[in-house]
Amino acid sequence: MKFGTFKGVFVPSTEAILGTVLFLLLPTLVGDIGLIPMIGILLLAHSVTFATSFSLADCATNLNNIGGGGMYALSKRSLGKAFGGSIGIQLFFAQAASIGFYCIGFAEPLQAVITPFLKFIPAFAGTGAADILLQKQMIATAVYLIFFIFAIIGADFTLKIQILIFVILFSSIAAILISPLTGITFNRHLLYSGISEGFNLFGSRTTTVGIFFVAFATFFPAVTGIDAGVGMSRDLKDPKSSLVKGTFWAIGVTFCVYFVSTVIFSLMRPESLVTEYINGNPSGNILTDLLGFQKLFPFNIMGVMVLVGILFATSSSALSCFMTAPRTLQSISRDDLLPRITYFLSNDFKKGGNEPRFATLITFFIGLAVIWMGSLNLAATIVGISYLVVYGWVNGSAFLERISGNPTFRPTSRGHWLISLYGFLSALIAIILFSWVIGLGIVITQFIIFQLLLKYKAKGKLEGVWWGVLFSLISRGLKALNKIVMGTKNWRPIMSAITFSEKDSNRKQISQLASVIAAHKGIVSLNVLAVEKTDEDDSSLPDEYSVPATLLKVGDMTQSILSIVQLPVAGGMELNTILLEYTKKIDNVKVLNKILALNKNVLLLKNGSKFGSGDKIDIWWRGEKNGNFMVLLAYIMSASLVANTRKAYKIRIIRRLNKDEPEETATDELTVLLKKARLSGEVVILPYSEDSFDTVLRETSSGADLVMMGMPGNYIEKEKSRLFNLNKFFFEKEIEKYNDMPAILFIKSAYVMNLIED
Repeated sequence: MKFGTFKGVFVPSTEAILGTVLFLLLPTLVGDIGLIPMIGILLLAHSVTFATSFSLADCATNLNNIGGGGMYALSKRSLGKAFGGSIGIQLFFAQAASIGFYCIGFAEPLQAVITPFLKFIPAFAGTGAADILLQKQMIATAVYLIFFIFAIIGADFTLKIQILIFVILFSSIAAILISPLTGITFNRHLLYSGISEGFNLFGSRTTTVGIFFVAFATFFPAVTGIDAGVGMSRDLKDPKSSLVKGTFWAIGVTFCVYFVSTVIFSLMRPESLVTEYINGNPSGNILTDLLGFQKLFPFNIMGVMVLVGILFATSSSALSCFMTAPRTLQSISRDDLLPRITYFLSNDFKKGGNEPRFATLITFFIGLAVIWMGSLNLAATIVGISYLVVYGWVNGSAFLERISGNPTFRPTSRGHWLISLYGFLSALIAIILFSWVIGLGIVITQFIIFQLLLKYKAKGKLEGVWWGVLFSLISRGLKALNKIVMGTKNWRPIMSAITFSEKDSNRKQISQLASVIAAHKGIVSLNVLAVEKTDEDDSSLPDEYSVPATLLKVGDMTQSILSIVQLPVAGGMELNTILLEYTKKIDNVKVLNKILALNKNVLLLKNGSKFGSGDKIDIWWRGEKNGNFMVLLAYIMSASLVANTRKAYKIRIIRRLNKDEPEETATDELTVLLKKARLSGEVVILPYSEDSFDTVLRETSSGADLVMMGMPGNYIEKEKSRLFNLNKFFFEKEIEKYNDMPAILFIKSAYVMNLIED
């Protein structure tokens, strides 16, 4: 059976909000801090739930099908399966544990009434603190069993009982509202001072900031009951409309009730409300005694009605959670977020039934454990903070949806990202006020659950709004970057790597090198060129390479490369570096001359299959033009390799002396350069010899993992400028000399890099 707004959302939410805080804590708080500060607390606390309701409306009205699970379902749609699942699991345990607290709250006032009639039972004969706790737990357990039976019967039966409770609850509230007119006395004095004597505006003691926020933390759990109605999302006729309308009406009505009740309590004599302070916390007479519960009939009518209100308020809250907690667990199970052994939790006892009765049974044991755990204050704090974390993420998800700019996010509600951000930050502050230590522990627990779900249930992939948020931030950042000049001191590689699909190609090695150079501190994309007649599958590329890769089917590889090097990256950012795998199947000289004419740095990888096996990078220094760039690349690569492999690479700066060049001068120049640039590396100075350069290179760097050296070529003078010229015959002949060497990265810098920050 499906329910409407009033029965399915408004009644459960209203009853959950109007709980024991209204009857047992609010009078004492008003007596302690007074009318004005308490109204401030009411406005502040309800502003959080109003913000959460706007966020809930944003998420709900953007969906055609919400499904079961309430806030879990909304969070899952926005934040993804793994993150939403971690919120849902936390929400379920908070809901299940809350039932035990409400039952203890039910037993609190009932104990004094029924204990005198149960003295014949040994457990009810004692009067010590342990005896009183045991009595409360026994009464709470008996009530808990009754609520469990109601929940097992089904939501339809439970909601019918909720309607009866709703009527009785508001009758008790009406008794409070008319009580100033009845002339009630307490300890031989009129309970209400009367308007003529004034309201208790500022309480029994001076309200400091600390006292104010302690009172706020005490009151705030009262307004966190909106989940009781939201959790019925699967059982609503029109969940999109009912969740929004029912929640807003529940918050509005309960705010009015709390506001008027606060005014009524401020008319009571403060000395009747607060009689002592225990560890700085106010304590006094409970409302039932103040309104004459102990008196003879008919003078005890008001007190009896309030007692009934307390009992029914706590029972309604417990019943609401007994409906919503199993539905949350059932939805989590149906979404396959739990171990396979728990598959039965999505089913019903009855064949063809849709009630979460197996989940209700699991909920029963959790709530029962809370009743008998003993340390209820600690558990109550944990549950309260768990709710706040959930509410915070509901606001957070709406905020992220708003700022992401996703075209599919089109809610019919009129929320704003500032409202959702306020709700998120307010929930965070409330957690800190409760207990930042417990709050941190709960957040860490949720993160662990998220990581487990991400690994085992979401295949390591984040879903939901995160892509849109990152895309929005990145696109705005790229637009801003295009308006800023990138100088040599803040240079980062924006690189396109080009390789080939032939069998003898070193595709994985060039992908690895591209990742080492640019993935850690820059931007890189890999283009794999294949002739049009090949059948290579595009979908294999993302799994095969360590950087974003694209397979391009082309006719003329040389012409295709000439086009690729002119293309910008995403957002219009210009490429500043090209990494190219050396092959004889293209016109290397034509390609390199084009890259240099575009004023881009060029890196040509030779013997790429040998890269990645060692831990040493050799840089052959011949001057600032290429040398500074090679040193900078070596630093970036070393940082990337350490971050990825946790293995430190050795960098050697090698310089071969010219004839008659003093060794000490060359050593000092490179040492000073490295020191000023704050780069680590070993300076190696080789004496002048008649041996050819390639011979010296083999003798010195045959054991390196990667050799970095200048591009073979000649400088020529042209139109008052010094240009780099590549001769095809000379270039091919020079490159072939190094076939038996380790991986070599031939480098030609487009300009001199400034390694030293002035």
